[in-house]
Amino acid sequence: MKRLVLVGILAICYLMPNTVFANAITPLMPIAKYTPGAINPDVTQENIGSTICLSGYTKTIRPPSSYTTTLKIQQLATTYSFYHDSLTGDFEEDHLISLELGGSPTSEKNLWPEPYVSTTGARIKDKIENKLHSLVCSHQITLAAAQKAIASNWYAAYLKYLGIATVSSGATKSTASAKPKATVNPSGSWPAGATGKCVDGTFSYSANHRGMCSRHGGVAVFKS
Repeated sequence: MKRLVLVGILAICYLMPNTVFANAITPLMPIAKYTPGAINPDVTQENIGSTICLSGYTKTIRPPSSYTTTLKIQQLATTYSFYHDSLTGDFEEDHLISLELGGSPTSEKNLWPEPYVSTTGARIKDKIENKLHSLVCSHQITLAAAQKAIASNWYAAYLKYLGIATVSSGATKSTASAKPKATVNPSGSWPAGATGKCVDGTFSYSANHRGMCSRHGGVAVFKS
């Protein structure tokens, strides 16, 4: 029953965008007043090679589930109580600016209970996080640009960077190719410190071949 209530609320918000989600293209957005996004000051454009672009880095800074679950329960009872759903399994306590894009691991301004329900929920947001991470680590966009895009409106970024075009019926269609072509940075050379090139064209800075490019289609070239 609670899941049905949540679906109904989200449908109403979609049809009435000037209600709770006045700042969003789609209903599944955080409330900017409470969750504007927050960055990790330890991650900068200069050190992405040894932080977010290093395989396994986010595991070292990800907060424990005990912390995120406690915060999720608190938010569902207060700032996000309009969901009228207290089942923690219905939500992902999501980082608005993801850890792989230099988002703050623990700031309440960067964490919110994002519903799994709907085709524009938490699982879709994961896709734009991965895409922006790939673009940053291949030096196609800056870290700051990626952070701004996902914090201001992650769904608009999804439409833009994943080649999704809105059609007149209200549905969407993909304009991206089935598989992204491998690319290198504008200079035509590998970024300083890169030890491997992934199938999707991004670069890895991992010292070991094992586990390298695990989220980017596998290893295309490895500098031994």
